[in-house]
Amino acid sequence: MLLNVIERNGYGQSLWNELDRLHDELSGGFFSRGGSTRGFHNPPVNVYINKDDVLLTALVHGFDPSDIELSIIENRIQIKGTNKRVENQDGYEIHCQEVENRNFDRTVELPFRVDANKADAKFKNGILSVNLSKAEADKPKKITVQIEN
Repeated sequence: MLLNVIERNGYGQSLWNELDRLHDELSGGFFSRGGSTRGFHNPPVNVYINKDDVLLTALVHGFDPSDIELSIIENRIQIKGTNKRVENQDGYEIHCQEVENRNFDRTVELPFRVDANKADAKFKNGILSVNLSKAEADKPKKITVQIEN
């Protein structure tokens, strides 16, 4: 109700801008890098883990694979996408533009390190699939229990 009164009196946009600023300040800018208000979007990811490997999939539709950058450092996987803006089509002006042309920068942190040398990435139908192997040092080890006499 208070928000309706504020918006009716023309203060709504500045209030939302201030709330966005406070949100960014309180979150340390975490969400502003992937949030929807700063020209970025945060592509959804799925992460599947088994005993030895990790499969990460990210929905990055609308991006050319050559515009996607993948970095792997220890236990962090960073995916960046730079979308080349499509301006007006020749002979047309924009009537409606709902398809987003935003960049993204998403980092996924795993609970273990991965071996970047064994990483493999594929792109199909707007889905990026990254196969990773757990670092040997972080794989579970079997230890045989010795019987003492």
